[in-house]
Amino acid sequence: KAAAPPAAVAGDRAVAYWLFGCGGLVAGMVSVGGLTRLTRSGLSMTDWKLQGGLPPMNRADWEREFARYKLYPEWQQRQSMTLEEFKYIYAWEYGHRMLGRVVGLAFGLPLAYFWSRGRLTPWLKPRAMALLGLGGAQGLIGWWMVRSGLNKDLLPERQKQDVRV
Repeated sequence: KAAAPPAAVAGDRAVAYWLFGCGGLVAGMVSVGGLTRLTRSGLSMTDWKLQGGLPPMNRADWEREFARYKLYPEWQQRQSMTLEEFKYIYAWEYGHRMLGRVVGLAFGLPLAYFWSRGRLTPWLKPRAMALLGLGGAQGLIGWWMVRSGLNKDLLPERQKQDVRV
């Protein structure tokens, strides 16, 4: 039973638009994530808050954040970086994390709405829950990568074994 019944496929345009829209958001997330990796921006934010937060808003905040970044092993590879270069990589990482939150909300909130209104087919419900679980797992892996990448106690030999940004 790999395919949904034809009646279910033609049933609800709003659900279809939601799923296609989320697919587009995921494609955007993969692209931004790839660029975040290519710019080596992934460890520029030295904390990971579930709810997120605003980036530094003035020069003093930026200098404080940059000073905190310099306390972590990632700085050892980029010691010639200026504050302006730090702002650039920070923006990539900030955008990546915020987009991840948007993707989670754009999938989870409509999922709850459509489910509560009985607009999801029995065929779609377990698949949607599996996708929600995979998205949540990806967020946890992101948290783990940041946490392990900023751990000062990991030896270089050990770092090769860990999932890292």
